Amino acid sequence: MSIIQFASAFLISLVVTALLSPLARRVAWKWGLVDEPNARRINKVPMPTGGGLAIFGGFLAASLVGDLPHLSVTVLAAVLILVIGILDDRYQLSAGAKFAGQLAAVLIYVLWGPRIEFISNPFGGMIYLGKLSIPLTMLWVLTLINIMNFIDGLDGLTTGIALIAAAALASLALLLGRYDAALMAIIVVGAALGFLPYNFNPAKLYLGDGGAMLLGFLLAAISTEGALKGAATISISVPILILAVPVTDLLCAVVRRMQNGVPFYQADRSHFHHRLLDLGFSQRQVAGLAYLITLFSATMAVLTAHLSRTTWLVALVLGLVFWYGSIRVGMIQPFGSHKGESKDA
Repeated sequence: MSIIQFASAFLISLVVTALLSPLARRVAWKWGLVDEPNARRINKVPMPTGGGLAIFGGFLAASLVGDLPHLSVTVLAAVLILVIGILDDRYQLSAGAKFAGQLAAVLIYVLWGPRIEFISNPFGGMIYLGKLSIPLTMLWVLTLINIMNFIDGLDGLTTGIALIAAAALASLALLLGRYDAALMAIIVVGAALGFLPYNFNPAKLYLGDGGAMLLGFLLAAISTEGALKGAATISISVPILILAVPVTDLLCAVVRRMQNGVPFYQADRSHFHHRLLDLGFSQRQVAGLAYLITLFSATMAVLTAHLSRTTWLVALVLGLVFWYGSIRVGMIQPFGSHKGESKDA
């Protein structure tokens, strides 16, 4: 692949997404895709949630020009994920129905698309997954879809994290010689960058569940297509490090809800961005801090990608630091302490 092809795909994705964003905003109002204010939401006025439509348009336009591998099944799964998110934004689907839709989309993608066939052994060598490749790839894709959806609660937060993560995955794929995955990552960078001006505080348009889940799926597709697939397999700790902020937020949410005796999928107001806002940070400051943390952890991931044991050590150290920070800001209670008072809304 040539530099011109990469540059063209990036520019098409960026420009198409930017041009479609105002249209997606109007469509969202017309279709009733609106995030209404409540005790848990950050927004004080109703906000349109059709951002996923613009991002999908930019991704599709650039992908057709870039001729990505597994394009048909990737687009089909992306459409299903987007539709499920839009239906959830419009009709507030139950957790079970939403997960069933995600599961169907991911199953289609994994059965006819790429899979994680090997994982790196932190003690050396690689582990061939065999028949486990299907369920483990499904678990990986479902996890990324939901961690990006979990953290989507602040102007520009998820979009900016996805942009930085996709840029890191593009760098990693280029280093590994996985040019198809690098092209897909650069397309996602363009789409996220084209949408960010409409999504950064003060936002004019939200991603909605459709957009947040779509970005999570595309990041999963990039890593499955390139960084975690084939003979050039790297440690799974690398993409985990790249997405350290949403991964930490998800783990804390699960632990917090267990501590409070509520289902892990029950929404609350103690996520990363909620706690920092309660401490007096502005929305822009919270987003900026999340970008800096993601940039740092992603840089560490790329620099140590070929050193499996080192990457796991870096992930462990940063994980302990993030865990301590999560306790300090009140995202979770220290183990052994009295059960925290539930902050569910």
